[in-house]
Amino acid sequence: MFNKQNILKNVSKPDEKLIFSKAFDRAYYCIKNYEPAFTEFLDPYKISSILSLLGNQYDLNIYVFGGTSNCERQKIGFFPDFMIEEEYVFPISVLEITYNPKFSKKLTHRDFLGSIIGLGIVRGKTGDIIIEDEKAFVFVDDDIAEFICSNLEKVGHTKVNVSIVPLDLVNINNDLEEIKNITAVSLRIDAVLSKIFNLSRGKVSDFVKSEKVFLNWSICENASKIVSEGDIITLRGFGRVKIIEFIGKTKKDRFLISIRKY
Repeated sequence: MFNKQNILKNVSKPDEKLIFSKAFDRAYYCIKNYEPAFTEFLDPYKISSILSLLGNQYDLNIYVFGGTSNCERQKIGFFPDFMIEEEYVFPISVLEITYNPKFSKKLTHRDFLGSIIGLGIVRGKTGDIIIEDEKAFVFVDDDIAEFICSNLEKVGHTKVNVSIVPLDLVNINNDLEEIKNITAVSLRIDAVLSKIFNLSRGKVSDFVKSEKVFLNWSICENASKIVSEGDIITLRGFGRVKIIEFIGKTKKDRFLISIRKY
């Protein structure tokens, strides 16, 4: 049996320690009761950290799922080692939220998430929100799906209809992603974000100081941090990008970078 305190002793941030502790409690429940157990929805950084801390020395099968294979926010599922993969069922429902675009501005991720949280639902109960034209698909815990259907009448000032739909009806629209090349004076995160979002480097530095910049799902505390291929960078309120490849340098000695913008 694992010792939770020994595992957590090197986790310094109080908020992470609490989330990780809850995850390890779910793992312990599975081991003790021979029943599946699940975490809340987590971002990739926390999932990776938890799996790294747990290792593979316990009598568990551990899987990660968020509703579709491409979801970013996912649950960790702990299953007894006697269960087979075909029996793994995650407690995730998907809501389809529709509205009439003739009577509304285009609703954003922030609009949908804000209205759901406004019902008193904590962030850990919700996964990805996929927006397609005049509707959105929202992945949520099974135990709050009916509540949202009954109580979410508006997103912002827009009247909406909410229903539970089968998971296999959700298709992620890859057109919502844009792959492009940019040039930046350096590989510092402030220089890269400045170019991507057409902001001054001073403004980006201010966002870093106010903890609105995330590198690989963790708060970026240094505007001079050098980015690497594969990094995921989020600027809260503006969007998210992935560094795909460093292509080379231009004649003006600027870095040519391929990015995926979400």
